[in-house]
Amino acid sequence: MIPLDKNESYWLLDEELRKAFQTYTQNEFSTYPNYNELKKQIAEYSGVIPEQLCLTPGSDAAIQTLAELYVNHGREAVLPVPTFYGYESILDRVGGVTHPVYYTETDGAFVFPLADTLTALRRDTAKALFLCQPNNPLGCSIPEETIERIVTTAQESDVLLVSDEAYFEFSGKTLLPFLLQTPHLVIIRTLSKGFGLSGARVGYCIAAPEIIRKMEQRMLPWPIAHMSMFAAEEGMRRTESIRVRRQMVIQERDYFSSALSRLSGIRIYSSETNFILIRVPNAHTLADELRAKGVRVAIGESMSKFTEAKELLHSTLRMGVPSPKDMPFVLDIFSTLFPK
Repeated sequence: MIPLDKNESYWLLDEELRKAFQTYTQNEFSTYPNYNELKKQIAEYSGVIPEQLCLTPGSDAAIQTLAELYVNHGREAVLPVPTFYGYESILDRVGGVTHPVYYTETDGAFVFPLADTLTALRRDTAKALFLCQPNNPLGCSIPEETIERIVTTAQESDVLLVSDEAYFEFSGKTLLPFLLQTPHLVIIRTLSKGFGLSGARVGYCIAAPEIIRKMEQRMLPWPIAHMSMFAAEEGMRRTESIRVRRQMVIQERDYFSSALSRLSGIRIYSSETNFILIRVPNAHTLADELRAKGVRVAIGESMSKFTEAKELLHSTLRMGVPSPKDMPFVLDIFSTLFPK
């Protein structure tokens, strides 16, 4: 099966990089990991100091920890939806109250709900705002001028602002410049997407040292195993090689979007990630047809429990970028089903 359903950068690592990640030979399974070197590497990569970093076993673990600290037991989180599906389930799990605000679509582009977000932030009950920048599953980024207004209002309202930047390496968009002036800002990142290391389960948070200490006290100790730590360290040593490969993913994404846009019956949405979102006449039928031919994709409306978000995602599919080897096969399927 060609795995286009989970936003894995399944072909980002070439053979040379794969071999590098397979050279782990240290016999350190009887000792607990020491994260000092990895923290130093990620801090240098991110332009911060190690005290501003918290390592997590995947970015969803960071979301869980922040939810437990700030929005559990009936406290309220503002959530622009649709968004990464993990937020809805995690907030439910910790007993938080989700205050949804809804993206809309205008002229073939998704629009962030700025007015509703600012109103929600000013409510006395709001404790946190979780942004997905760029958005999953929509693929779009929040405009800079919108971010500035959100940051100002969150700071004035004493609301924790969380920026989920899982696709930062593809978009280049980050709230990091606001970190010094915004003490209640947390940036979540992962090595799953931009480094092709989904299986290693390595994420990290960037925030003020006070927040980092709270997170590390809340989390279980030694969250990342030796082999995952080794993979992350190798990734940090090879940022330039991985950047070159990542640029290939971006080029293939744009080629994929362009090729699909020439077919009748398919609407393609702009993406700043490693996936694209498309709208088709019948998403469920198309997903079944693709699976029957060996291609897994994700159905958009399954990614939210909220009616307005499900309606926005009606008859959409989210698809990762096929490898250069798989691309002709995938496009041939679409060309057969959607002739020009």
